Amino acid sequence: MKLVVGLGNPGKEYERSRHNIGFMVVGELARRQGVELKKMFWFPARQAKCRIGKSEARLLEPTTYMNRSGRAVWGAMKKWRVAAADTVVVYDDVDLEFGGIRVRGKGTGGSHKGMKSVLEWVQTKAFPRVRVGIGPKPTDEDMIGFVLGDFPAEESLGLEKVVERAADAVESIFSIGTERTMNTFNQAKTG
Repeated sequence: MKLVVGLGNPGKEYERSRHNIGFMVVGELARRQGVELKKMFWFPARQAKCRIGKSEARLLEPTTYMNRSGRAVWGAMKKWRVAAADTVVVYDDVDLEFGGIRVRGKGTGGSHKGMKSVLEWVQTKAFPRVRVGIGPKPTDEDMIGFVLGDFPAEESLGLEKVVERAADAVESIFSIGTERTMNTFNQAKTG
């Protein structure tokens, strides 16, 4: 069993915000698989069961708000007995230029509070992640306002391609592994 987690915030007001690009990528994977994410009763998340390549997978969107995402990720890993190495987390990265994608097999959460929560709950840094660039943040804008803001018109035009490419990266991790996916996707930006 594999687990794909998109980090974001629940609610209509955040639906198109920069911070929700992880939810957008999981939504794209659900669309490709013809499944619908449904509310969980065991822990705070929406999930769908599907196959990605040859792997049985669960798609997950924590509904805890970003800063508490780890609780839902940990709950899903325990319930479905998914190892950290089989868990892929997709999230926004303000330090990457819009459209950039960085795949890693392990690491810290940097300044991302959702990833810090996941790391705190799962107690390991050794799981694949797909970081999707939403930056750079303008120097005159505060961080919270920037990440919770919607994409501007000029970025909205390329957003669909960015989300598709990030979903491609997740599928690639399942088919050819994290290392080879890094070599393919960590090169150039999309969008």
